Amino acid sequence: MKKSSSIFDKWGEKSCSLGWVSIPTLLLFSQKELNINASEFNVIINLISHWWDKDQAPFPSQKAIAYRTGLSLKTVQRSLATLEDKELIKKTYTLRSDKKTKGRILYDLTPLVDKLDKVSDNIIHEMKERKTMVSYYEYSRNY
Repeated sequence: MKKSSSIFDKWGEKSCSLGWVSIPTLLLFSQKELNINASEFNVIINLISHWWDKDQAPFPSQKAIAYRTGLSLKTVQRSLATLEDKELIKKTYTLRSDKKTKGRILYDLTPLVDKLDKVSDNIIHEMKERKTMVSYYEYSRNY
């Protein structure tokens, strides 16, 4: 049987018809270390889904994030404020007269990238240690 790791093979054409998002696995494994709750993580994923170019901050509307996630607008706003307080994102306000952003907030994800880089060694070390512990436990159970 041929192994396939293509996103289209895994998820199918229809599931990928609106595109797909690249997210480092380390971000998934670092939620506790970064002190990110489920609502904040959901908001981060939505921000990432709009971050196409490294040097261009995404600017999705808060209403769109609320609609897609099923969170209330107030919860989305609170999550964004908390992420900024935790120095994981940086907000920049734009003018309504700006033809591209139309007054939306730009969300710089560089602080998140930097923090993730800082915690990466610790997370990777913990995962290797945990894997060793699980392997030892399984080995000792079998003998």
